[in-house]
Amino acid sequence: MNNKKWFRTAKFATYIVVMVLLYILQTTPGFLTVFGVKPNFVIPAAVCIAMHEGEFTGAFYGVLAGVLCDLGGFALAGFNAMILLAACTAVGLLVIYLLRPGVINFVLLLSAVMLARGLLDFLLNYVMWGYDHVWMVFVYDVLPGVIYTVAVSPLVYYLYTAVHAWFEGRMEA
Repeated sequence: MNNKKWFRTAKFATYIVVMVLLYILQTTPGFLTVFGVKPNFVIPAAVCIAMHEGEFTGAFYGVLAGVLCDLGGFALAGFNAMILLAACTAVGLLVIYLLRPGVINFVLLLSAVMLARGLLDFLLNYVMWGYDHVWMVFVYDVLPGVIYTVAVSPLVYYLYTAVHAWFEGRMEA
C-alpha cells in the first residue's frame, strides 16, 4: 500500500515536471515557430491528463496549465486558468461517462478546448471593444495557433500516455 502511494505521488510529480518542461519549450523564442505561429504544449498536456486521470485531477492540472499560459501570455491574469479549469473538468467527465481515451478523441476534445479558448480570448479582447477588421486577428492569429497546436498535440498525447502506462504498470505489480 505504501509503495502504491509513492508511485502515485511520483506520477503526479512527473506530470508537473513534464508540464513545466513543455512550458519552457513553448516559451523558448524561435522554437518550432512556423510563419510566426508557435504551438501550445501546455494545454494539450492538461487535456491529456484529464483524459487519463479524471475530472478532479484534470481540473487541478487544468488550473496549473492555465496559470502557466497566463504567465507566458498577455491575457488577464486567471483568464486561461478559469477556462482550462472548466474545460479539463468537462474532458474528464466526458471520458468517464461518454468517450474512450484515444488519440482521435484527444485531438477532437483538444480542438474544442482550443477553439473555445481562442474564441473567448478573441471576443473579450477584440470584438468587445469594437475594433475595425477584427476578423483578421481571428483568421491570421487564433486559427493558425489552434491548427498548429492540434497538429503537434499527438506527440504530447503519446508522451503522457507512456508516462501514465509506466506508472500504472508499476502500481499494479
